Amino acid sequence: MNYCKYHPLDGATYYCRQCNVHLCDCCINDDINKRHSVHCFICESVLESLGSANTVVPFWRRLTEAFKYPLNSSSMSLIVITSVISVLALLMPFLFILSVVMYLFAAGAILKYSFTCLERTAIGEMKAPDVLEAYQGGIILLFKLLVITVVMGVFAGLAAYYIGIAFGGILGVVALASFPAVLIRFAQTESVFEALNPFAAVALMAAIGLPYGLLIVFMLIMMTSVGVLQGWIDAILPAGSFLAQSMVSSYYMVVMFHLMGYMLFQYQHELGYSARSDEDEDKPTRSDIERITAKMDVLLKEGDYEKLVNLYYQSFKQFPNEACFFDRFFELIVACKKPALMADYGLIYLEFLSRKKRFDKLTSTFKQICFLLPDYLPNSPAMKVQLATFFRQQGDLKLAVKMLNGMHKLHPEFEGLPAAYTLLSDCLGDLPGMQVQAEKCRQMAEQLARRADAKKMALEQQRLAQQTAVTNNSVQPKTGRRGPPKLTSSGLTLELVPLDNVGADKN
Repeated sequence: MNYCKYHPLDGATYYCRQCNVHLCDCCINDDINKRHSVHCFICESVLESLGSANTVVPFWRRLTEAFKYPLNSSSMSLIVITSVISVLALLMPFLFILSVVMYLFAAGAILKYSFTCLERTAIGEMKAPDVLEAYQGGIILLFKLLVITVVMGVFAGLAAYYIGIAFGGILGVVALASFPAVLIRFAQTESVFEALNPFAAVALMAAIGLPYGLLIVFMLIMMTSVGVLQGWIDAILPAGSFLAQSMVSSYYMVVMFHLMGYMLFQYQHELGYSARSDEDEDKPTRSDIERITAKMDVLLKEGDYEKLVNLYYQSFKQFPNEACFFDRFFELIVACKKPALMADYGLIYLEFLSRKKRFDKLTSTFKQICFLLPDYLPNSPAMKVQLATFFRQQGDLKLAVKMLNGMHKLHPEFEGLPAAYTLLSDCLGDLPGMQVQAEKCRQMAEQLARRADAKKMALEQQRLAQQTAVTNNSVQPKTGRRGPPKLTSSGLTLELVPLDNVGADKN
């Protein structure tokens, strides 16, 4: 059994020949834009499907689901109808031919449906098929199965007659034990000769191994339980004993053929084919965010940090409001202790938290950044004021002062300087022995406020002056070369005389 390289406890469902690694469903690029093919996250080559051989649950752990398999309206209706027809056929001995036809039809239908269940289960369809297929070719299938049974019995009898009873008995036991394998081969090939091929049956049993014997034990238990159930039904409802026995037998037949098909599905790798369960196909398609997250996990486990960082920054642009990318990248930087990355990403993450109104994480995030960069200060005056406000609310006045100190030199064009220095003076005033500095900061705040008001007034006057100039230019009359005078009609008309008429008059 092969396991995923990046999830050692999960069975592999794909194989990359280029990278020589096994992958599970989580570690593949299943983007629908890849022409419905699955690709490797690392080399982008097309992956080879391994089916469900490494992820399938053993059939002995699915007995509950196996007994629920026929419990649907379609399958149960077929079981009831064929059982009723079988009972009616036995109750009409005076119509021998009709009763035989009815019985063959009922037996052939349930047998055909059971073989269909085996075939569909072997390719991963875990839901009972439609019963319409049970009404075609059932009688022919019944006769073929009868031929197979007779041939196997004849061989055992001939061996007992010509070689010895002991050898014949052993051959009979072997034939009985290999009968499920014969049925499976017959379901796969629909050929009597292929089903009777002893080498094919032995190869099938050898490929499955010991679980094949476990399947035989389950089948024997189910067959003997039919007799036990019949005894109970006879005691409770004698009139409907045969009908109930027929229904139970048909129900158990569907379950047994389903188990045989599931055993093939479980050992598909050993049997040389690949199939996926329809239960896996019913899973919802992954979103782009889930797919990118899976690729990030693969790149991280591969140690390709350069591609991982580039993928994170691409995700920030593609999904600017997706918290998982921002949080995961910050946690990665903290875990890997990368000061250079933190210096570049710290402000981005702080602004993201502020934009998403996750104010409860701002101060703790800043302290985590300072763990890698002790002298770190965000290169954003607005973020400094916001952090200082929260630090003051939390009683951490020293960090608040650290945020605001020297802002008039670092950010002289910041419009919020007066408010920042007012906050700084309040923080200093709460610190013991810092009243003098607090007063200086308060005076600085007043000076900055006056300067800001004067600047606003100057800008307003400049705006009014520009507006007045534009208005005057629009009112001033236009000068320049005058155009040609406008022509007016005089009321006279000039009629042209044709030249031909003038020449005629001269002559």
